Amino acid sequence: MNHAKGIKILLICSENTVYDVLLFFKNYNPIFQIVGISIPLYDNLNIEESIPPQIPIIDNYVDFIKSNNIDIIIDTTESASIISQIEANKSTKTSLLHKNILSAIKDINIYYKSLHDEIIELKDFLKRNYSILNSTSEAIQVSDNDGEILFVNKAYTEVTGIKYEDRIGKNIYDIDPNGALVETLTTKAPVLNKILITNTGVEVICNSSPIIIDELMVGAVVVFRDISDIIKMNKKLQEYRNDIESLKREFNDITSASAKYNFSSIIGNSPEMYKCNELAKLVSQNNTTTLITGESGTGKELYASAIHNYGKRANKPFIAINCTAIPNKLLESELFGYEKGAFTGAVSQKLGKFELAHHGTLFLDEIGDMSMELQGKLLRVLQEKEIERLGGNKTIKIDVQIIAATNADLLKKISDGQFRSDLYYRLNVIPIHIPPLRERKEDIELLVHHFIDKKNKKFNKSCIIEKCALLKLGKYSWPGNVRELENVLERAVLMCNNGIIDHNLILLYPVKEEISSYENINLEDNEKELIKKALSKYEDSVKGKKLAANDLNISLSSLYNKIKLYDL
Repeated sequence: MNHAKGIKILLICSENTVYDVLLFFKNYNPIFQIVGISIPLYDNLNIEESIPPQIPIIDNYVDFIKSNNIDIIIDTTESASIISQIEANKSTKTSLLHKNILSAIKDINIYYKSLHDEIIELKDFLKRNYSILNSTSEAIQVSDNDGEILFVNKAYTEVTGIKYEDRIGKNIYDIDPNGALVETLTTKAPVLNKILITNTGVEVICNSSPIIIDELMVGAVVVFRDISDIIKMNKKLQEYRNDIESLKREFNDITSASAKYNFSSIIGNSPEMYKCNELAKLVSQNNTTTLITGESGTGKELYASAIHNYGKRANKPFIAINCTAIPNKLLESELFGYEKGAFTGAVSQKLGKFELAHHGTLFLDEIGDMSMELQGKLLRVLQEKEIERLGGNKTIKIDVQIIAATNADLLKKISDGQFRSDLYYRLNVIPIHIPPLRERKEDIELLVHHFIDKKNKKFNKSCIIEKCALLKLGKYSWPGNVRELENVLERAVLMCNNGIIDHNLILLYPVKEEISSYENINLEDNEKELIKKALSKYEDSVKGKKLAANDLNISLSSLYNKIKLYDL
C-alpha cells in the first residue's frame, strides 16, 4: 500500500493552463502529492519537456482514474466531454475541481494547513494528558492518517515488551500491517474485539477507532489489553463449571437414590419366606452387614431395598451397584471415586458409591464376580470404615451399611481360589437365602394375582385367570423364578382380548427342559416318555389332555393317536 504523505491530486490541464498550474505548485509549495498530469488537448510536443520528471504524464486519464485512489481531480480544460468522462468514472470519494483553480488550491492548502495544525494540537493534547493515559492498565497506541505512530502509553510497553523509543515515529504500515490500527486507517471504520498475538507473543484483544475532528478523520487509536489472565480465568471457570456439573450429578444420584420396595412388596406366606422376612428385619434393626443369596430372579434387590426402608437409615441414600455390569477396571473408580487428574479423562473430582451412600446403604449385587484385587480393598473398607479416592491421599471416613448379594456358590468359588474367604465371613454375618419359586409353590397363586393386578393397571385392562391356567402355572418348575413368572403373566395380560386368561395364553416351554434330562437317544422311547409325563401333570379328562397337548406343542387329535399308538 502507498502510504506517502499528502493529498493525492490528478491534474487534467489544457495547453494554455499547464504552465500556470505547474508554476503555482512550484512557488506555493503546499503539501500535495501530484500523482499524474494529463493534457488531452494539446499539439505542442515541447510541453512535456516542461513537466518535472517526477510527475507521471498520463495518456489515458479515464483508465487512470478507474484504477487509482485519487483524492482530488483538478480540471482546467473546461471541456464538457472531459468533465462528463471524469464524473462518470471517478469514485464518489474523489472531488472534482474545475473552476477558479488557483483559488481553489489556495483554499485547499489553507484547510490542509488548518488540519495540520489540528494534528499538532492533537500531539500537544497527548503530551499534556500523558500522565492520565499512562495511568490506565489498557494499552493505547495512536497514529495519524498516514500511519505515523504519535503516542504509546506505559501499559503498551508493559503488555507488548516494546520500548517507547522503538515505536514512536515508526509507521504502523511497516511494523504491524495486519493489526487493528491499519484496518481502521484503511477502512475508516472501528474494529472491535479483534484478537491478535503481538510480535512478542502476547495474546491481546483490540478495539480501534478513527479519530474524527470537525467531521474529518485525522488519525486512529487502538486500545487493547493482555487477555492471558482472562484466558486463564476462563479455563479456571470451565473447571469450576465441570466440578459444579459433577456435583450436580452426584447430588441427583443421592436425591434419586431411594429404595423402591419394602416388606409389603414381598409376596409370599410360605414358611421359607416368613423366615427370610424375619432375618431381613433383624438385619435392618441392627445395622449389620449381610449376604443375600439366591438364584437369579428370586428378588435379592427387593430384599435389600426392604431392609434399608425398614431400618434407621430409611431416609438416607440407598445406592445399588451391579458388580457384573461394570468392568473391573472401572468398578474401582465407581466404588471409591477419584480426584481430578487421577487418570486420562478425569477432568473433575467424582465421588464414589461409598461416599454417595454415606449414612445410608450400599447394595453390592453379584459380588461373586468382583475381582480378587478389588475384594481385598472392599475387605479393608469393611474393617477400617474408611476409603481413599483414586489419585488421592486423603483418608475419608464413611458410615455405610453393606448389603451384598450373589447367585453364585461362594464356597465353591473360595475352594477354586476365586473368592476371598476372609471377605466371605466378613459379609456373611447374617446370611439370608431366598428360596427358588419351585420350592415355595404355595406362594404362586398369591404372586399370580399380584402380578395380574399390576399388569392390568399397566395396560388398562381387567383380566382374570382361569383355574386351569393357574394349575398349569403351579406345575411349572420356574427356572427363572419370580422374574420369569412376572414376564409370563405380563405377556398373558397383553395378549388377552376377552378378559379371561386361559391355559393357551400361558406360554411355557418345559418340553425343552425335560428333553435335556434324557440320555436315551431313541426318539420313539423319548416321545413315549414325554407324553406320559405330560399326561401325569394334568387330570385324566378332556381338559387335562388339552393342557398336555399344549405342553407337547401338538394337536389334541395327535395326542389321542399317540396314546393309542403307545397304549398309554
